[in-house]
Amino acid sequence: MGSTRKSGEKEMTITDIKDKRKGSPTIKEIPLPPHVQRALVIRSNGSTWKVAAESVGMDYRTLRRYLRDHPDATNFLERQTQDALDQSHSKLIAAAPLAAQRLIDLINDENNKGYVVVQAVEGIVFGIRERLIEP
Repeated sequence: MGSTRKSGEKEMTITDIKDKRKGSPTIKEIPLPPHVQRALVIRSNGSTWKVAAESVGMDYRTLRRYLRDHPDATNFLERQTQDALDQSHSKLIAAAPLAAQRLIDLINDENNKGYVVVQAVEGIVFGIRERLIEP
């Protein structure tokens, strides 16, 4: 099949086609908007898609569409989620000595029922086992 271009007509590039296209740019063509970033931060902290989207005034389906279509959204959400997990982990590490002391106090308190003491001992054993397995 031959070309449909007239003789001497320039071949259109993708840029030329985008320039001729009418309407707003697509999700893929714009920077990740600040309100979408805020919604993704809220999502990374454990909120549902619906709560995260509504907190910034958007529909959850639109937020999900950004995640699916925007080239930066998935990486942004993963970074935010990892940051939230790192902060949680740091808080747990900081609270570990107090938690261990509380378990020891529960074990040593003769007023506690046997099942309370057993659970406290299980908590200590679990913590020690996890620490020995994990470098």
